[in-house]
Amino acid sequence: MLESKTVPFSFVKDGVFYFLGQVPKDLDHHYTTGKTSFSLRTRSAAVAKSRAQRTAQQLDEHWYHLRVQDVDLLGKHILRMTALPY
Repeated sequence: MLESKTVPFSFVKDGVFYFLGQVPKDLDHHYTTGKTSFSLRTRSAAVAKSRAQRTAQQLDEHWYHLRVQDVDLLGKHILRMTALPY
């Protein structure tokens, strides 16, 4: 259990590290559950720490985009909804 304390966003099960992230309350309508977890596929604390931090950063980016998408943007009616062909 001490190893999981040194690796943020994780827990250890049978010696393998798992990522554990809590879905923000304002985005829970996008998910079927309030948390996300999956194997980091390593027994090494150093590798798990790197993978967990990278995953947390990717989730933060994803959640940012979900929040922006949910915002009722002023002037949204004048935005081009298709990409230009160049």
